[in-house]
Amino acid sequence: MISEKRISQYTRIALSTISADRESKEKIRREMNYDIQNKVFDSGKGDPFEVLGNPASYAREFIEERKSTYTQVRTRFSRTCGIRGHAGYEFISKSTVLGLPFIHINTRPFGVAKGIIAVVNVAIGVLAIGGVSIGLFSLGGVALSLLLSLGGASASLFSAFGGLAIALYLAGGGLAVSFDFAVGGAAIARNYAIGGFSSARVAIGGDARGVVAIYEQNGVGNFLLRLPKTADQIIDFVISKGEEISALFEWTVRLIY
Repeated sequence: MISEKRISQYTRIALSTISADRESKEKIRREMNYDIQNKVFDSGKGDPFEVLGNPASYAREFIEERKSTYTQVRTRFSRTCGIRGHAGYEFISKSTVLGLPFIHINTRPFGVAKGIIAVVNVAIGVLAIGGVSIGLFSLGGVALSLLLSLGGASASLFSAFGGLAIALYLAGGGLAVSFDFAVGGAAIARNYAIGGFSSARVAIGGDARGVVAIYEQNGVGNFLLRLPKTADQIIDFVISKGEEISALFEWTVRLIY
């Protein structure tokens, strides 16, 4: 059974290796899609990646066969199955997982990479590395993830670290904001915060604000404790005020104090 989704994906990747004006590219897209469908149908298989191989190789051969028609069209291709041009480099692995290339690297200006491992200016993948990265694990100038983000500005549903870090569970950075636990120059959270400025239910830092505030210079809260204190004294004080502490918070306090 022919997979229209896979054919569409294959066509899109192949087209991304071609330099042409908008009108020519649209014409190429229609012809290429028709050609891919026919070749996949004739093979008796449903996956164009399996039938035709690397989209970059296919695109180069497609244009070579029609070079008299598309005289101004160019493809960017290297012998390593990547696509190389004066404006950058692109590599797409032949192997795929769940419809995505296992590795997609794209350093072209405004290039986008989508893959299990994606490396590019704008990267989308399980492991995404780029100027802007979106994935399960992300590393970049702006990093967005489900589990772990590392970047200048990072956000995650689980944990994020960076100049600006926002997360539900754990955030660490210059400015760290989290629902559960934040650590940083300025740390803001609902439950626990440790930082130069800290605000949370249990706050520890130079300027601490919370129900329990453990501070060095200034503290605002219902229960105050001035530093320096040992880790055991801090933990005992928090517990004595009826506050629960998480294992991660206790571990961090013992690590710092």
